[in-house]
Amino acid sequence: MKTLKKYIIKVVVCVAMCLLWTSLCIQAQDQTVAVEKKADEIKLAGQRTTIKNEDLEKAKNRLEEIKVSAEKTIAENETAILKLQSDRESTSSYLKKLTEEKNTYPAEEPHVKYLELLDKEIGILKEKIDAGNEQLEECEDLIAALQHQVKTYANYVSLLTSALKLNETIAATPADQAALVRQEAEIAKGYIKAAQASMKEKESLIAIATKELEDYRLKAPVIMQGLVKVLESLKADTAGSKLESLVQEKINNVLFWQKEVSNLWISILKKRLTIAKIQYDEAIQALKSAEFNAELLAEKAGLLEEKQKTEELKRKQEELAYAKKVEEVTKKAAEVTRAETEKTIQEAAKKGEEIVQEQMITTSPEKKRVLELEAEVYKQNGMVAKMKDALITEGAQRYKGRTELKKLQADIGIFLSKGATVKDIEEMEKKVAAEEKRYSEAVNSVKSLIVSLDQVKKLLSDKLALSSEEMSNIKKEVSSFADKELAQQAINHVEQRIKAQEEQFSLVLERVNILYERLEIREYGMSVLSNVKEKLQQMKAANIWKRDEVQITTQTFDVIYLDVINLPSGIHALLETAKSHMKNAAAYITLEKNTVRFWLRCLGLASLIALFYFSNRYIRRWSTDTLQQLHESITFTYFKSRLLPSLLVILDKSITVLWVAVLCILIRALFPVKIPSTTSAMYILLYISLYTALKGFLVESFGPEKGHRKLVVSLAYISPKHIYKSLSIILLFSLISLSFITVLTVFQYKRDVIDLFWFIYRIGMLLLLLWLATQKSLFFKLLPGKNSQLGRLIQRIIGIIYPVFVVFVVSLFAIRSLGYPILTYVLLKTCIKSIVAAIIALWIAKFLLYRISRMRERLFAARKIEKNTPEEKKFNAATAAYGISLNYVASIVCAIVIVRIWMGTFRDAVDSPAAPYLIQKIFAQVGIIFRSIGNGLLYRFVMQEGRYTTPLRIIFAILVLVAFFFLARYIKKLMEERVFSRLGMERGLKHSFSNLIRYFIVAIAVLIGFNLAGIPLRSLAFFAGAFGIGIGFGMQNIISNFVSGIILLLERPMRVGDVVILDDGTLGTIEKISTRSTTMITPDNFVLTIPNSKFVEGRVTNWSLPDSVMRGSVQVGVAYGSDVALVKKCLLEIAAQNQNVKKFPEPYVRFDDFGDSSLVFKLFYWADDPGKRWFAMSEMRFSIDEVFRKNKIEIAFPQRDIHIRSYVPFPGSNTVHENNKREETQEKPQNT
Repeated sequence: MKTLKKYIIKVVVCVAMCLLWTSLCIQAQDQTVAVEKKADEIKLAGQRTTIKNEDLEKAKNRLEEIKVSAEKTIAENETAILKLQSDRESTSSYLKKLTEEKNTYPAEEPHVKYLELLDKEIGILKEKIDAGNEQLEECEDLIAALQHQVKTYANYVSLLTSALKLNETIAATPADQAALVRQEAEIAKGYIKAAQASMKEKESLIAIATKELEDYRLKAPVIMQGLVKVLESLKADTAGSKLESLVQEKINNVLFWQKEVSNLWISILKKRLTIAKIQYDEAIQALKSAEFNAELLAEKAGLLEEKQKTEELKRKQEELAYAKKVEEVTKKAAEVTRAETEKTIQEAAKKGEEIVQEQMITTSPEKKRVLELEAEVYKQNGMVAKMKDALITEGAQRYKGRTELKKLQADIGIFLSKGATVKDIEEMEKKVAAEEKRYSEAVNSVKSLIVSLDQVKKLLSDKLALSSEEMSNIKKEVSSFADKELAQQAINHVEQRIKAQEEQFSLVLERVNILYERLEIREYGMSVLSNVKEKLQQMKAANIWKRDEVQITTQTFDVIYLDVINLPSGIHALLETAKSHMKNAAAYITLEKNTVRFWLRCLGLASLIALFYFSNRYIRRWSTDTLQQLHESITFTYFKSRLLPSLLVILDKSITVLWVAVLCILIRALFPVKIPSTTSAMYILLYISLYTALKGFLVESFGPEKGHRKLVVSLAYISPKHIYKSLSIILLFSLISLSFITVLTVFQYKRDVIDLFWFIYRIGMLLLLLWLATQKSLFFKLLPGKNSQLGRLIQRIIGIIYPVFVVFVVSLFAIRSLGYPILTYVLLKTCIKSIVAAIIALWIAKFLLYRISRMRERLFAARKIEKNTPEEKKFNAATAAYGISLNYVASIVCAIVIVRIWMGTFRDAVDSPAAPYLIQKIFAQVGIIFRSIGNGLLYRFVMQEGRYTTPLRIIFAILVLVAFFFLARYIKKLMEERVFSRLGMERGLKHSFSNLIRYFIVAIAVLIGFNLAGIPLRSLAFFAGAFGIGIGFGMQNIISNFVSGIILLLERPMRVGDVVILDDGTLGTIEKISTRSTTMITPDNFVLTIPNSKFVEGRVTNWSLPDSVMRGSVQVGVAYGSDVALVKKCLLEIAAQNQNVKKFPEPYVRFDDFGDSSLVFKLFYWADDPGKRWFAMSEMRFSIDEVFRKNKIEIAFPQRDIHIRSYVPFPGSNTVHENNKREETQEKPQNT
């Protein structure tokens, strides 16, 4: 019941979503809603924004505001100027009056103080007049600044008007002015720097004016206070006099005029600040206009250049059309000429047949001779006709080649004139390569025809010479003819034949000339294709380094802030839009002609919903049943226990969202409209479905709740919480960010805001990936294990390149954030290619290793080798080299392929002029270094006989020597394990032969190395002499040991594996005999390296020659009275029971001697080698002790009798001595 309710709820929700979607989508194709006409717009190449009529209207409105404000301010300032002028006149007259008054007063008491007050007032009045003049100038400057501001804004408006009319301007401007406009654009760029400098200057003027105004506001009260103090002192001095009232009046006047002067200066400084601000605003607008003008001129130049290219392409297309017409006319003429030629050939053949028949009938020799000459003439005429036909064909091919070349040039011009993506350039490169191959084949074909025609020309020249010689002979011959008419006919025929041959010769010459023209056309086409390849490389590199300027500024954040504040109004507008769509949908449905169509589409929609519902239900039920069967299954393969159940769980969780996304796409197909809300919803649903599938895969692969049933087997018993958490956050962050960015993009939001969110997404992804990269050990769990050598090699390589890969990912994000999307794409593509190459190499290596292991198993079974035996170890050692070699070969080949991939990318990117200057400079310096190294490696050292060598040849020779050295080691090992082992050679002989082969290969390698290095052996004579002197003095011991090593290898007094004792008592086994020393291993497992001369000059006891069989003996003594026969029997039984004692020769016992305390017996036996001899000696001593105890045989030990005598005590001694006693003491030393 609950399941049914869930399904009903899901169906209702799905239907509601679909109806909402339909209501949003439905807009009649024949709607009557008025659509606003799109404003004229122009987009400049250097800017990311589009210039529209709205921008022009805004600029005009701003200009009008500036004009109104300027006119008002100018009127006010003109009034102020008039007022200031009248005030200046009144002040001047008052100043004149004061001056006259000053002259009327005598300079004596009490008038002196009054005169000082008059001087003060006169001085302040002069300052007031000066300040008034200064204010007049400032008013005039303000008027001029406002006029310049209006003019600057008017210029900007005119620039916008010109930008919107750019297409009309381009249409009316001749294309040949592109270069001139480009120069104007470059000059305009220079004005930008001047405008920037002017703006900085005006900004500093604002700061200066502000500082002056603040300083004067602080200084004015101080000046007033000082003036008040002076005036108070003057007032005090004149107190009580008759001038007291006049002094008070003058003091009031002075204070008034000083206050007026202060106000004037504050007004002046304010005007200066206002002028500075107006000039700063004007400078900003001038900079904006300069930048816009430069961009506009650059765009105009670009459009004119495109127009010029278009006209050039049009001209080429016209030439191509004309060439095609000419080719058609030529083909028709050639067909007519070919028909005439065929007719001539047929007539010549027919005439030849008639002459042959006539020759058969006639019996006159003279007539036969004439007929022969006539037949030869017709034959030559037929040859002329065939040559004409070939000439016509060559002419047609020439015109065809010209047409193809013009078409090729036109196609190339069209391609180069338009912008091309990286994919277009790659396709064009393939096309150019195919055309280049075709042209190359055509060039080779034409050259071969020219060679054959040169031979034909030579043959015709020889025939002409023979015909000229034959002419005189025939004239002599026909002079004897009785019929003079036949004689004349014969002469005419010979002349016609010569004429035909000359015509053939001229036709061949003409055909050769045509072939040379064809060759020239093809070679010119090859040069065109070569130039195009270079241009394509440059375009490719330019595309790689193409940078998208990011327009993220502080205004971007202001726009975001304002839009967030206005979000409720935006939602309200969206709802209003939805309502209007609903109304349009209702209006669309009510139309009679659309009703049937609408309900048919709704019926189709209902069918789709039903189909998706039942298919979803069936798929989920099927996945549940299949999961149950897999859990109950007893097979535990990876596919059935991990992979298939995980995929079914992912399918069960994500199928509903996936069906909804597909349904939305199909609904949009049924109701074809483009509304941003529906498009955004479709993309978001697709993102959600993808997120659900990836999230399910993530849970199945790394989810901690999955335990040991994870999809990734290597992490089955590990809890990778960090990877799971990191990847989950990355998926969720990507879903939210990409959905938000997609919505903004679909709604055509501001580009700088979208760039900002892309930047935030990239930074966030970079930080999350770095956080994920900290779990290096868990990633290594995903790689092949360390059980195999290939796995260890892969782990080592990944361990080395892991930090490099992390730095590479960070660099990719940095490059993309700097605005190089194509460079990022190219680097990422190259990285993916490298990874694919590495994976392919890994799989091939694994497959070959698998095949090698199968072959080893079959060979192991065929040889019937038992496990855990020395033969198995030898077999594994002999066959392991193949796997090791394969690993190294696969690694080297993979490294070469990856290096070639990256070298191609760097060559395309770095060698381009479009690359940044710093990168070009760095790689140029690196190139200089490598070229210097290359020149040094190729420097020639000249030696005797004109031969020379270079460091590169010497290095190559050294590499060959090293390669031969490793080859010698491999061959030595191969001979020992494969050849000598099968031949049954003993160890020492194998070692001697393998060493001699190795020395022989190394000696040959030295000779080859000298030859490759270019060093003649004669030039080594001096060094050989010096080497001999060195041998005689400083290298005696080395050469002695070397010669001794050769003697040991040739005479073989001892072999590898022999047990020897040196003259100083050192015992050991020979492990290795080399040219300088011999390695021994002692029984205590110490390794001794002994010079070879010690073995040749000293005494050496070899226990292993002539063979390893040795005799040993065990001595034992029994007590007197023992049964000697029983002793012998026991000793022989002990020897017979020991496994290390040989049965033949048989052991024997010798009664060696009657000892002082025992009967001495010796047991002699034989053993296969010294080791078994020593083991047998110890084991038999244990057995002798055990058997003799069982048989009551006493092992004797030494005995001794001791006699003790009495002695006289010292005089005066009171010691009481006992009587002498005889005691028998027995000494029992331990018998060893």
